Amino acid sequence: MNEHSDHGVAVAGGLLATSLGPRLSALGTYFGETVRQALGGASAADGDGPTAEMNIALHLPDGSIIWPVQRVIKRFRNGPEDSIAFYGAPLGLTDTSTNRRRWFRRCG
Repeated sequence: MNEHSDHGVAVAGGLLATSLGPRLSALGTYFGETVRQALGGASAADGDGPTAEMNIALHLPDGSIIWPVQRVIKRFRNGPEDSIAFYGAPLGLTDTSTNRRRWFRRCG
């Protein structure tokens, strides 16, 4: 996100420069699924119109509800101060740097 956006503006030639809406939706869905796999819970869309994907809610086992797509959009608009990682920390998500290193070794 840091490399491809700057406070609500897609960087020219970056991954968010085209198809911004679908890409932010995909990132938010991925974030939500990552949280769901780590903590459990169930996703539910609120509505069925063209903006329904923005309102996907993740109901966590402890009763909390988060809106991952809206969070990714907020991160895009506001920049690093609305970090996805910092958002996930109070939810109980752990540091993924070990998993990330393992993934890079597999792909590299």
